[in-house]
Parts: sequence; structure tokens; C-alpha cells
Amino acid sequence: MKLPALDSTDLKILNVLQDEARLPLKTIAERTGISAAQCEGRIYRLELEGHIGGYTIIRNFPDPATRPIPAVIRIAQEPGRSGHDLQRSMESLPEITTAEHLNADHSILLRVQVPDLDRLNKIISFFRAQSAVLSLEVSTSQPLISHRPASQTIGH
Repeated sequence: MKLPALDSTDLKILNVLQDEARLPLKTIAERTGISAAQCEGRIYRLELEGHIGGYTIIRNFPDPATRPIPAVIRIAQEPGRSGHDLQRSMESLPEITTAEHLNADHSILLRVQVPDLDRLNKIISFFRAQSAVLSLEVSTSQPLISHRPASQTIGH
């Protein structure tokens, strides 16, 4: 299935979001000259087509003191636990950038960005106190590659 070509309004929306990803829908609509309802529909379609995803801002931090610390946390759950209580707990932590369920062993992999090691330790303590947590492994990390893969159609 071939995706429809982006028109000038789609490109305007993408440019606005690239410059300021957290703008309210009304502001994006005003800057692109369309109604808020039209803008919402276009943004939804652009998300589905893979042009917008994650709403993550990637920044270079020239001052190392302002650079967030990336870390990976792997949580092994108690056998037989669904993980729903852990998922609810994760929603309260804005430092979590992604949370993934690992199919091989049913553990959870979290990627976090914290301002300092003290905050990372508080997050670790928060999860260790959860009854569903069997064990927890933590490591700070250094990103090697950070991008969204280009979407491809099946069979190509």
C-alpha cells in the first residue's frame, strides 16, 4: 500500500512540530491556516503514516552539567504477575522515555532520562518497593544510535 504524498499543509504541520513539538493544537492550526479539527485529523493521519512519533525532542547539550543521564532499568516480575500494577506505577514517572515488555522472559525494560544520579536512585527505590518486582538491574547508558527507522511496506 502506497502512502499518500504529503501536501503543503502536511509539510507546514511537520515544520511547526519540528520547531516546537509541544504546541497546543489550536496554535498549530493557526500557524498552518486550517481549523483545529482539520489539524487534529491531519496530525492523526501523519502519526499513523509514521511521520510523527514519540514526541521526543533530541537536543545537543553543550554544557555537560545540563545533560540528562540516560539509564536502562530491567525489571523481572514475580511469576504469574500481569504487570498491570507496574504499568500504573510507570505512568507516574515522567523520566521514563520508553517501557517495553520483553517476550523472552516477560521482564520489563525501561529507558529513563534523569537529571542526576540521586533521582535515578529514587526511581530504583520506588520500583524495588513494588510487590511485583522479583529483581531489578540498572545501568547508565550512552546512546550509539538514536533514530526512528523508516517505515517499509511488507514484501519489499
